[in-house]
Amino acid sequence: MIWSLLLVALSIMMSSCASDDSTITHDDYCYIKSVTLGAVKRTIEKRDRKDRSVVISSTSTSVSGSAFLMTIDQRNNIIENRDSLPYGCQLSAVTVTINFSGSMVSYREKGSNAEWISYSATDSLNLTKPLELYTVSNDQQSSRIYTLKVNVHKQEGDSLYWNMCESEVEPLEGMMDMKAFVMNDKLLVLGQKTTGIFLAERSSIEAEGTWEETATTGIPLTANLQTLRQQNGSLFLSTTDGEIFSSTDAKVWQQTGTTYPDGLTLIEKTANFFYAISDGKLLRSTDAESWEEERLDTEAGLLPTSEFRALSLQQANGNSRIVMLGHRDGSTNAVVWNKMWNETEKEEDMGWIFFPITPENRIPCPLLQYFNLLPYDGKCIAFGGASTDEKYKALDAMFISQDYGITWRPDEELHMPIELEGIEGCITSAVDKNNFIWIITNAQVWRGRLNRLGFEQQ
Repeated sequence: MIWSLLLVALSIMMSSCASDDSTITHDDYCYIKSVTLGAVKRTIEKRDRKDRSVVISSTSTSVSGSAFLMTIDQRNNIIENRDSLPYGCQLSAVTVTINFSGSMVSYREKGSNAEWISYSATDSLNLTKPLELYTVSNDQQSSRIYTLKVNVHKQEGDSLYWNMCESEVEPLEGMMDMKAFVMNDKLLVLGQKTTGIFLAERSSIEAEGTWEETATTGIPLTANLQTLRQQNGSLFLSTTDGEIFSSTDAKVWQQTGTTYPDGLTLIEKTANFFYAISDGKLLRSTDAESWEEERLDTEAGLLPTSEFRALSLQQANGNSRIVMLGHRDGSTNAVVWNKMWNETEKEEDMGWIFFPITPENRIPCPLLQYFNLLPYDGKCIAFGGASTDEKYKALDAMFISQDYGITWRPDEELHMPIELEGIEGCITSAVDKNNFIWIITNAQVWRGRLNRLGFEQQ
């Protein structure tokens, strides 16, 4: 009897388990969890400098689509990549991995009345236009339609294009020496004319602007305008007489500190110090009154003697750096010095390092007239008038240094305005907060920007 009851119980249990295994639960979930792009073909074209419609060469490559995250807006049912794919990517056939919850996903071109096509991970989708993705739940009671859009940059990110904003700007005419800078969202040019030093002021750093001229006061004709430096809302420059002048508006100037008896040339102004060269010595001062000699890693005879230029950079690793260039008698190229410090190594404790030309470094910065030195895109860029060895014409090339002045390569893509190539006269430039480079020469004003520095940051 007991064995009979046990057999009956076991039979019931087995029947129950079999019933549970055959039960299928149908839920009403229908949503897309993730979308990942596969490899995307890309064509990179090199175009003629003078006629951008002419393609010199074309290279086929590919980019990893998975590196460009597809963001899903579940509230508005929109899927797109906020970081656009590079210029030249071809979207006509791209594999797409769609991870979803539901029974199926179908797709068709957005806005069309075409038949829905059942999605397969092996399909190559045409993403040149937005798609609609149709999802259906397992219980067939719910559905949802997403819009899938893939963004591609419309311009080559590493190309720089120029526009002439103004020509024959009256306040700029007749300036024998010019120094451009940006202050309070305005483009300013300090220049010397026969009757004194004047300020040409552009109303905006936007594409449209108007100019006006103001005579400066307090600044002598002995001022070296190329020494103008900015720091904490103030301007500083030196004179050939060993004086340093300052201003907060570029119009009214007054002397700062005392006159240095041997004469000096202001090199840089940091938050803590003035740096200047005098009689073959590199000096430092906190107040432009008391000066002390800076420490060099080699003999002072290798310091530049004219056409001094400098810029301050904040490196990605937190280091601060001054890059100084200039001409030196007998040198066939620009000489370069650096000073670097950080939070643990104080500015006043660090010396200057000379970058010599060696067999391993055969790409020096050429000697250029009207030398311009700017920080741009995390690099140092140099350009100007014709080189003294006549290898380069005025504004013939933009020289790029990615190692803070050790090597300088003429860049093929980041060219200067073609219309200005070989131009005569003073050249000055500045960079604004929107990453536009401004070039002013012969009463013309040009404005250009590396395309990717203008791409919207998401």
